[in-house]
Amino acid sequence: MENPKLNINKTKYRYFMDNVKPEGTAIIYTIPVPRGEEKPTDEFFDRDYPDVKISYKKFIKMIDKTAKGLLAYGVKKGDIVTVCHTNAPEIFYMDYALNKIGAIPNYIYPNITADEMKYFIEELDSKFVFVLDEPDIKRNMKKALEGTDIKVISSSVIEAFPPLFKIVAAKKKPVEQVEIPNEIKWVDFIKNGEKIKEVKENPYTPNDTCSFVHSSGTSSVPKAIEISNENDNSVYVGFWIHGVNIEANDRCVQMIPEFVEFGKTVSHSYLSNNVTLIFIPEMEPKNYYDLIHKYKPQFSCSTPSHAKEFIKRNTDMSNVKYYGFGGDGFDDIEATLVDYFYKNGSKFPPMQGYGASEISAVATTNQPSKDYYRAGSLGKLFGNNKAILINPETNEIINEPNIIGELCITGPGVTKGYAGNSKEETDKVFVKHPDGKIYVHMGDYISVDEDGFFYYHGRIKNVITRKSFTFSPNEIVDSIMKHENVKSCIVIPRYSKEEGETPSAHIVLNDYSNTEKTLDEIKQLVADNVQEFHRPTHYKIRQAIPLTKNNKNNITALKIEDTANMLDGVVSADIEAHNTSEYEFYLKVKIKSDKPDSEIEKDLGEHINKIANIIKFNVGVIKYEIERI
Repeated sequence: MENPKLNINKTKYRYFMDNVKPEGTAIIYTIPVPRGEEKPTDEFFDRDYPDVKISYKKFIKMIDKTAKGLLAYGVKKGDIVTVCHTNAPEIFYMDYALNKIGAIPNYIYPNITADEMKYFIEELDSKFVFVLDEPDIKRNMKKALEGTDIKVISSSVIEAFPPLFKIVAAKKKPVEQVEIPNEIKWVDFIKNGEKIKEVKENPYTPNDTCSFVHSSGTSSVPKAIEISNENDNSVYVGFWIHGVNIEANDRCVQMIPEFVEFGKTVSHSYLSNNVTLIFIPEMEPKNYYDLIHKYKPQFSCSTPSHAKEFIKRNTDMSNVKYYGFGGDGFDDIEATLVDYFYKNGSKFPPMQGYGASEISAVATTNQPSKDYYRAGSLGKLFGNNKAILINPETNEIINEPNIIGELCITGPGVTKGYAGNSKEETDKVFVKHPDGKIYVHMGDYISVDEDGFFYYHGRIKNVITRKSFTFSPNEIVDSIMKHENVKSCIVIPRYSKEEGETPSAHIVLNDYSNTEKTLDEIKQLVADNVQEFHRPTHYKIRQAIPLTKNNKNNITALKIEDTANMLDGVVSADIEAHNTSEYEFYLKVKIKSDKPDSEIEKDLGEHINKIANIIKFNVGVIKYEIERI
């Protein structure tokens, strides 16, 4: 008898309905509540985690009620609904309900600026918005929608909790109400749908669009990626092929939000297997230990930043089947994390994943099997993916093991390309090869060994063009990483009026007790291993590499910081990447100047934008902190 979970040729809603049983708990949704004043220690938040449990029977009913609400509100097949929300039960209802009626969600990050919201809504001609009922987010959405007749549905982070909980929460912490024209609250939205007697399910059409998500935008404006039903359905097949034992009533702590393709596809896979999803409406890593300790899940999807927090305290890991960590920084903690898992009772090591939204999130991964796990690697190809390595300069296929080239992936996870006015970008990344298949050119230097394990060697785009000669910073990074006190390092291009670009090394240490000695030793290592023309002109010892919202190294942030340091009068500049609705970067500048702060900020802004136009990076919104010396 055919396993229905392996048939991906159906709508996402139908795939879920064909595989799920109306039994057990679909969701445990918990809200972090401070026990006292919200003052986190170095290791954790002092919080309680009250939760609400939603059965699969109710989950399925809520999908139907949401679909009726959408139809009553005027949403029809083919309409695009911009979803600006966080992980809460309603975003899952909305995802399946939109798919059921043939409408398409356009997922965007909630904590972005009003201008970014406006851009992403207009980019795909969205006529409806589903927004998180939170003051700062709604204030920006209201500004983004000025002058339009776009309809808005809103729900709060405590929508799913009982009425008494909401009353107590409102008294304990009153929330400012921000109203948007053409807005309907969730309760009224669901009630309004009661007039719809029946929902006609959208029939399956091969390669139909299921959703839009956005790339992380580490060095350019995020692009809308067009996802098919088959793309989302294919991820479970990968788990099945590699023998991941997913059983009904297992639990998964899901820290990756639905607006990230990795979070969306993995959640769909688990829900379609009657697993209980456990999540909170924020990604703050300091909550992670408490969630693992309280719920003891068999599965977890998170980032290395989360793992760094929870390994500070011991907890029982004997339930572990598969804990996956995606994003930059895993290599820094892999040995410590493996030791932690085994020490605390796990039979399986932590798993690293590698991929991109363009291929439905997962390209390669380690799996809980001796044939698919190797420490220090990116694992083997995931599911039915196929891969080749090419020479990025000649496009010739590399057939020998352990030779570095650009990784190109084809398979059922390859998405439809970039939407909107992005045909040129689509053609660069989604390339038809002589075998007739579309391959996603990943833009990463990768090697593969004789046993099929993949290894990461850096971004191809992160190259340095010095006096018209282009080279990769990989050899610099490799040399710096030889120092035993170096925890992590990234080398980026820094603008130079005389040379075009020069290498700039940003280094995180294990021990900061003698940074001058360490830096001298690092420079000597570089001198011994790297030709003079390729050596960094600037070194910076820092506490951490700033990350994007997708937990990748934020190259843009480092370029802004380097550029700010070039302005006359600036003694030092330090940047932080922020996930707020007002700004993307927080730049602290120490400067010798008699100018007022407003003029200094104006000078910095003009200077940074000028350099950004020359070496091609997207600046975004910066908040400045000026300190005079």
